[in-house]
Amino acid sequence: MKTLLWLLLAALLAGCGPKPVTKRYDAADERPITCLRALVVPPDEALQKSLAALYPFDGRCDVTLEVRHKENVCCNSTHNAARKNLGPFPRHFLRLEVRRGLTPLYSYYVDLDHPADGADLRRAFERVRHDLGF
Repeated sequence: MKTLLWLLLAALLAGCGPKPVTKRYDAADERPITCLRALVVPPDEALQKSLAALYPFDGRCDVTLEVRHKENVCCNSTHNAARKNLGPFPRHFLRLEVRRGLTPLYSYYVDLDHPADGADLRRAFERVRHDLGF
């Protein structure tokens, strides 16, 4: 019984950490992505510089990579009350969405316990790039 309890605790601790949620839409398979236009919302100079170092973005491209980030999110929902009281609760997020025009191709979302930085953006972008194959 004691061993089972330790195994459950180890499994719980191994599962901690930021795990992104991704979705690849069917439209992503219609045409290959040959270029990207970047948009960071709200504007953040450090994230824009980090992003520019990852890919040669083209402002004339019809495929947009939108990077959204938010800091100090306050959740007043009682749904997560136990989680907020028993440990650190993420207060920041990073979301990347790839669209052709208004049609979504791919989305990436991760909760963070710190404001999004260049390393978070690099990990997210590399995942998007790998999943979409460009």
